[in-house]
Parts: sequence; structure tokens; C-alpha cells
Amino acid sequence: MIPGKKYYKVEEYLEDLPSLWHERFIIVRELILGSNRNIKEKISFNLPFYMYQGFFLYLGVYKKKHLVLAFCRGAHLKDEAGVLQADAKQTQMRHWLLSGEEEPDYELLAQYLQEALEVNERLNNKWGNGK
Repeated sequence: MIPGKKYYKVEEYLEDLPSLWHERFIIVRELILGSNRNIKEKISFNLPFYMYQGFFLYLGVYKKKHLVLAFCRGAHLKDEAGVLQADAKQTQMRHWLLSGEEEPDYELLAQYLQEALEVNERLNNKWGNGK
């Protein structure tokens, strides 16, 4: 990540990722895009955002220490594994911080993505459609 740089395409963002996060970002990105063919990818707020019936989630690097997967409607997820964190300033968003030291549980991540897709479908008309 280059401080102050404006990104217009996810590929540009990907090019500037530290090597530690590059491969993991690609794997998580493919998992996201593969979870539903109607997910659209774009840069918003200078981060890779994924849209599915509104804002779905974003993926980025947090403090150069974590890859963060942020579910836009994460407050509505069950979070049975207890992996999601809330920021005091955000009432809806929930973050999953992926560490650089250990491989994420991709199967669990896929389960969370499926639940998040269902939440977005259910709440589409109640929380804005992101268009």
C-alpha cells in the first residue's frame, strides 16, 4: 500500500500489497468472487469492495499487520466461531482480521460468506441497495 495513492482498479491495489499479503489476498478474493456469480468487485473508499444486493464486504490490509475482511452487515451474522470484531464507531460492520502467521480457515470463511450473502438478500430493502 502506498500512502496517499488513489486506486481505481483492484489490480492496482493488489500490485501494491506487501508480499506477505499478496497471495493470501488473491485466495480470499477468489473465494469471495466464487461464492456467488452476482458479486461485483470495485474500488470504493480506496479499498476493494464487493457488492451483492448492496454493500457486501471489503478486503484490505489493516495496520500492515492483518488482512481484514469486513462484512458490511456483519452485525446480523451469528458469528458462532467468534472471529468477528466490532469497531465502536461502526454499528453494522464486523471485521475478521486474518493474521500473517497462520493460514486462515478457508472452509469457515466460506461458511461466513454464505451466511453474509443470505443476510444481504434478506436486508436488501431494509438497509439500502448500494446502487
